[in-house]
Amino acid sequence: MTELAFSCEWLTTGQDAPELRETVAQFTMRAGNLILTRNEDAWSKTVRDSVLVSVYPLAIWLAASWWRLNYEPLPKHIPIPSLDWRMAHEIGAANHGYVWPHIVLATDGEAMHMWAAPSAPDSRQSVKYLNGLSQPHAVKLDDFNHEAARFIELVLSRLHTTGYPDTDLASLWRLILEDRADPESAKLRRMEAQLGYDPDECPDAIIAEALALESRMGMSTLSELAPVFGKCNADPTLDEISRLANGNGVIGAPEINHSPLDAADPGAPPWSRAVRAARNLRNMLGNRESPIDDSTLYGLFGLTPQAVTNAPTPQRQKVGLAVPDKNGRLKFTPRKRHPISQRFEFGRFLGDYINSGSTPDNWLASTDLVTARQKFQRAFAAELLCPIESLIAYLNDDYSESAIDDAAGHFRVSEQTIEWLLVNNGHIASRAADGGLPYRTAA
Repeated sequence: MTELAFSCEWLTTGQDAPELRETVAQFTMRAGNLILTRNEDAWSKTVRDSVLVSVYPLAIWLAASWWRLNYEPLPKHIPIPSLDWRMAHEIGAANHGYVWPHIVLATDGEAMHMWAAPSAPDSRQSVKYLNGLSQPHAVKLDDFNHEAARFIELVLSRLHTTGYPDTDLASLWRLILEDRADPESAKLRRMEAQLGYDPDECPDAIIAEALALESRMGMSTLSELAPVFGKCNADPTLDEISRLANGNGVIGAPEINHSPLDAADPGAPPWSRAVRAARNLRNMLGNRESPIDDSTLYGLFGLTPQAVTNAPTPQRQKVGLAVPDKNGRLKFTPRKRHPISQRFEFGRFLGDYINSGSTPDNWLASTDLVTARQKFQRAFAAELLCPIESLIAYLNDDYSESAIDDAAGHFRVSEQTIEWLLVNNGHIASRAADGGLPYRTAA
């Protein structure tokens, strides 16, 4: 089954502008085996898998949002993202007077994640969408781009065939193809998008900052930090990253290497790779099941529990960093103060260190985002500190609040970590934010 598919049955109707009139179609969108466009038409009182729309607005929205869809992740945990972010990531922004399915698209750097919710039962719109996704649907980023490009070019072909080759969509798509083909232009577009800007909208001073930081920390780490400090902030600047990197920290010398731990399938989901890596590390430590004490955990970075406790942690620091030096050491600037939170944060640093490969000058970065790299860290830290098999054995089929609290104390992790492990391994039910969407859509 194709993970994502757009299809059109062309019609010609109405008196709209030619690019709209000639691209009217019965449009179908599939995610895996679910038809996201299945709808009830309020006028004809019929249920169909396709919806009657002009697909030109959707095609031009995909093209206009191309770089941000590819490189801008879901914002950190907030009740609702900015209108600017939503316009680049919600299909409904295609608008033009049509009722589009309620679908959110956001990348994690490896896959495009899709959330979808059905129309509200009391909706009075002319089209009521019937299907939603109970869990996000992930499509490999290359596959998403291939299908999105195929759809855009299908619309352009239709317009060319009907005698309208020169449209705003055609001009925009040519620019995107030119930028994709030029490494320097593609790099600039990636940076702009990660910082939350549309093409050519990011101030030159911020781009210059980003380029300077990338030369120090590498593209991978800048990609994790740029969305945290970009346009989403009231005063977008990357100065705070430099202050953290150049400020005080706690110095550690890693006492593990990468090679015995990175044997997981690189094509597997981040959480799967992380669980395998965590289990490999526990095997190396000779401890497959029991809780890991502070001395063992921090000792993997050549640190003591006291050094971590005394590490400078500025209030409300947005990210945790570890900056390498020329001697193979790491300067940590953690952001957590509570002892339990510190354990999980350094578990995440371990995961990031292992995930970064054998390159000695990679920076480590821990954020609240849901990129593939951050997902790996969280899954690694959870499995390292609280192996799911040990947790299930400890709970002994008791998933009450009291039992979860006891388990958190036993493994020295938060109750949230226990619940996260149980949800993601199918032992308790998850809670969707808003009917299958990643955030609330109304106050």
